[in-house]
Amino acid sequence: MTASELVEQIQSEYEGELTEAEARSDVDAWVGVPPADVQQMARYIMETWAPVHLSTISGVDNGREIEVLYHFATEGVSLNLRAAVPKGDDRIDTITPIVPAAILYEREIMDMFGVEIVGHPDPRRLILPEDWPEGDYPLRRDDVLEEEEGEEDNA
Repeated sequence: MTASELVEQIQSEYEGELTEAEARSDVDAWVGVPPADVQQMARYIMETWAPVHLSTISGVDNGREIEVLYHFATEGVSLNLRAAVPKGDDRIDTITPIVPAAILYEREIMDMFGVEIVGHPDPRRLILPEDWPEGDYPLRRDDVLEEEEGEEDNA
């Protein structure tokens, strides 16, 4: 199966909302869903293309939202699922009941980006020490964003 075929199948079969669906190459597919639909899409992926391997979950602070990126591998295709979590409502449901391998990756997202993973079975810190300052997340751009906005105001 190619990434284009996989994306076409998602577009025709998936019953939830898609915010994006694109094959960037023969082996690289990207789909996006609203944060509220991440469990539904994870279930669809796991049931449709079993066996599926969760490679990792990563995050990107794009300034206004945190993109939570779930990287799956199935049938020779890298399937990347994006859910953009707005800052100020930094919450997304856990996928660990569907994909148990997500447990540590989700803890890392909580530590590094401050996104609350709702329903996570073990929300303890993973990377940061217990005495790390609350509200300080190493991979968030909040300080950089405030500096950039201040520079624009002075221009």
